[in-house]
Amino acid sequence: MGRRNMTGRSSEAIFWSLFAAGGVLAALLMPITILSIGILGPLQWQWFANATSFTGIRDLLDFPLVRVITAIALTLISIHAVHRIRHLIVDMHVPLPPSLVAFIAYAAAFGVAGLIAVSLVLI
Repeated sequence: MGRRNMTGRSSEAIFWSLFAAGGVLAALLMPITILSIGILGPLQWQWFANATSFTGIRDLLDFPLVRVITAIALTLISIHAVHRIRHLIVDMHVPLPPSLVAFIAYAAAFGVAGLIAVSLVLI
């Protein structure tokens, strides 16, 4: 059971919903990414070869809405990943308090989110 806050409610549901959203995004985006970057781009299909080049991606990220959507998607996927790692560490009975593991995991996820935001701003 998750830790309870001052109102008596657990905040664990928030992290599980972010985990689920990241998992759905990863499941939907990964096949598209593999197909476009890993298969169709190297086969020199015109649109995919241009779109997956550095200039093609940079041109796509010129639109602010695309940057925001990219930041949200990558942030949710990173939260999904650290949530899995957090529960793996707890299930392996690593001798650390679960609250410390949770803090480190989610701090890492939000650190990655900050790096994503900074890198998308600087592009």
